[in-house]
Amino acid sequence: MAILYDLGIRLVALTSVAFIGAVVYSYIKMLMLRPKLPPGPFPLPIIGNMHLLKSSKPWLQFDKWSQENGEGLLTIWIGRFPIIICNDAWSASELMEKRSHMYSSRPRYVIFGDITGQQHCNQVFMPHNDHWRLQRKIMHTAVGSQALKPYKSFQEDEGKILMRELLDSPKDFALYFERYACSLVSILGYGRRIDSKDDYMLRFAVSMMDGITMMQVPGLYWLEAIPELQYLPSWIYALPNRLRKRSQAVAKYWWGLVSEGAQARENNFAKTLVRSKEEQGLTELDIAEMIANTIGGGLDTTSSTLHTLVLGLCVFPEAQKKAHEELDRVVGQDRSPTWDDLDQLPYCAAVLKEAMRWRSVTAMGGFAHCPERDDEYRGYHFPAGIAVFGNLWGIHRNPKDFPEPDVFNPDRYLKENQRQYPNSRGHNAFGWGRRSCSGQLFAEQGLAMTVARMLWCYNFEPGLDEFGNPVKLDIWNFTDNENTQPRPFPARFLPRSETIRDIIVQQAQEARVRLQVYESEAKTKFSL
Repeated sequence: MAILYDLGIRLVALTSVAFIGAVVYSYIKMLMLRPKLPPGPFPLPIIGNMHLLKSSKPWLQFDKWSQENGEGLLTIWIGRFPIIICNDAWSASELMEKRSHMYSSRPRYVIFGDITGQQHCNQVFMPHNDHWRLQRKIMHTAVGSQALKPYKSFQEDEGKILMRELLDSPKDFALYFERYACSLVSILGYGRRIDSKDDYMLRFAVSMMDGITMMQVPGLYWLEAIPELQYLPSWIYALPNRLRKRSQAVAKYWWGLVSEGAQARENNFAKTLVRSKEEQGLTELDIAEMIANTIGGGLDTTSSTLHTLVLGLCVFPEAQKKAHEELDRVVGQDRSPTWDDLDQLPYCAAVLKEAMRWRSVTAMGGFAHCPERDDEYRGYHFPAGIAVFGNLWGIHRNPKDFPEPDVFNPDRYLKENQRQYPNSRGHNAFGWGRRSCSGQLFAEQGLAMTVARMLWCYNFEPGLDEFGNPVKLDIWNFTDNENTQPRPFPARFLPRSETIRDIIVQQAQEARVRLQVYESEAKTKFSL
């Protein structure tokens, strides 16, 4: 018995020494690397800067630290792993655009890689390899510039239905933005439109994106700081196993929708991919994830942009007045805008760009890029595999590029006022380089028409309180997700004339008839 006790003591001692040795070795490596990286708070052993990071909107903190150190670059330590945060447009563009041949891969992800395996099948998380190139190429056949024209009809019709929903149920405007956005990508992906704000697939997709975009927040999950936690028994730490099981169930759900889409009446992305599955060398998981990415990305980008736009127009009404003047001059009030009108509506286009800049949907610019080999920039050393983020909160609010950044001012995007910026769009709402959003052109096409239509249809005003006074809206009250949007606020959508009201009603009725070909009920349900 004494021998066993002695062996136990020795084992504990050896384990402790090994653990301490590993921690010391790791910390020495951190301290040796730190002087070669951009400035940032001093890291502690094991936890790095985790103790300093706020769980709510850390991008505000990153921007503040960057301003304090006078650099556009910042280093934060998530456990023993450094991440580089670009807080100005020019450094982000240099690394992720101009050096995209090197910075188009992904760093190691514990949750999306080690645990759920998404880095093997999902284009969003994959490293820069041949399988990623294949998926990216396939995505371009669905949402690239050559594929967009046929989508205009259902994008326009869904926009007309949205205008009627805003007329009838203005209190639920945020939910109808979600319905509209999800219906567009569901028609594209599965050949099925979303008719109700309570649709099962819509509510599932919203919930899924809410979870994913919380996991994107740097420093929120200890698994990313201490990957070894994933190997603990489930009875000690159950999260990894729960995430693994849920990921498998989610993939099964998306494949069920693909199978239904393959049988739909109208052509769609699912039908195309299932037909060419063997020829392209795709697995069921590849197909399920590609279309799920379309759903998730299209839902968040479009609905959150519209939600933010309404807030901006309510708080800064002078913007909508200028848009109304342009629309009345070009379109008039006896008909609604058409695709041919858009080129003559530069102020409406500026309104959309300003919504994407003012409160960007992806606060941290989406998922991190990483260099595939060691690199040098501004005298700093970036080792291969280091995570590089673009902090859009800081980038799009840099007063050097955007004076009075918190004022919703579309004038800044008019030709005569536009300042120098690394790209012609004047913002990076869709990311950088080869990792920019695959559905960018599809989203921009739909948003351009819908924003012009919304501005043509309505005056936007804050909701009223119980005394009939306009509610004071808070331009800082946004969600904590990496894909951020305004928290609920009351707004009124007032038709600009009785003629316009009649056109809204008539056009929505006609649009519903045309969209009947996409009407069906999804049978697939999610089950753990």
